[in-house]
Amino acid sequence: MTGHSGFIAAALFAGAVTSGCSNGSKATTAKSEKPTGVPQAAATSYAPEAPVAPAPVKPVTFKDGEAAYHAGHFADATATFTRLTEEKPGNPWGHFMLGLSASKAGEPEKAMKAFDEALRLDPKHVKSLTNSARLLIDQKQPEKALPRLDQAAMLEPDSNEVQRLFARAYQAQGKIDEAISAYERAIELNDKDAWSHNNLGLLLFEQGRASEAVPLLTRAVELRKDVAVFSNNLGMALEHTGKFQDAAASYRVALDAEPANDKAKRNLARVEQVKEAPQSSEVSTESASGPSKADAQAGLR
Repeated sequence: MTGHSGFIAAALFAGAVTSGCSNGSKATTAKSEKPTGVPQAAATSYAPEAPVAPAPVKPVTFKDGEAAYHAGHFADATATFTRLTEEKPGNPWGHFMLGLSASKAGEPEKAMKAFDEALRLDPKHVKSLTNSARLLIDQKQPEKALPRLDQAAMLEPDSNEVQRLFARAYQAQGKIDEAISAYERAIELNDKDAWSHNNLGLLLFEQGRASEAVPLLTRAVELRKDVAVFSNNLGMALEHTGKFQDAAASYRVALDAEPANDKAKRNLARVEQVKEAPQSSEVSTESASGPSKADAQAGLR
């Protein structure tokens, strides 16, 4: 009886242990599948970002472009007039100012396209004719400049600027007599045109006619003392006629107007070493130690 009771008790104890392990295992499994009391990470939400509005484009005006041009900011002026011609393509003055600005900014191809567009819109736009002709002369294409000048002369027969540009084109072609006549005509039309006086004086100086050049260059300096080129060229003509003190004074005027002018500096240093000639006969331009025509300054307009 005792043995039988022991067997039953042992069996019950074994069942209890098995049942406990099973319940514990289930509890542990349940906890691992769904932990309790641990905070859950919030789900990440990616909302689309609102598009950034482009910065407003600052409007530009014709006056803005003109102000930049007259201040010498030619690249800025070119950019401004480029925008204006895109916004108002039918205005020939906008294209003209673009051409003027681009030519000063060192963009001759862009300048010529702008002048040509101005002329397409207005074939009688004289300023575009003259300035495109000037650009062609500067680009060593005087033969292409002449037809534009012919057209400008028909529209404005009394324009001294047109005559001055004719003279420059002829000079570039080596037609010296025609160039001299055109400069004389330009001066006849406007005796206060300092550039025509300078250009003709320089041309005569280059032809070995320094005595004839002096009064023309003197007049140019009287009209525009602020232009160093004129005073330097007058100094060269005076030096070639043996008037060294007057030449030195002229070079100093040039340096007052433009202190960094290297040619005027070099010319002044040279002439200060020379004694006054006994007479005002022309000095040989071929002298190794004397003045050289290369020290004159074109600066043609």
